[in-house]
Amino acid sequence: MAIFVASGATAGMSMEVFEAMQFISRNVCEPIRVGDVAEAIHKSRSYLTKKFKQELGFEVSSFIMRCKLEEAKSLLTYTDKSLSEISSYLCFSSQAYFQNVFKKQQKITPLQYRKTTQILN
Repeated sequence: MAIFVASGATAGMSMEVFEAMQFISRNVCEPIRVGDVAEAIHKSRSYLTKKFKQELGFEVSSFIMRCKLEEAKSLLTYTDKSLSEISSYLCFSSQAYFQNVFKKQQKITPLQYRKTTQILN
């Protein structure tokens, strides 16, 4: 969420989408589904999905994953938690799934990311 606020991307955003983003950011360590987000902001899943895509250009589920991966990057950089602990903490179905998603999005493995960022910090 901080990425969007810092870039000014929240300007002109509907209250529903903003509230959805806040809910996701606050609950990133929970097993969040699109239906949970819709329920939290008192809108239907289809309404939220359409509004989110219309305003931001991507799916609610993509934002959920983006938030989880940002939190994972922070944990990899600033803690010594194992990959198993991080994947469990962020409610990934397995450590293998976490590693696959991370590598697909970041183009490096979580451990490579940790080594790179810990050298810089």
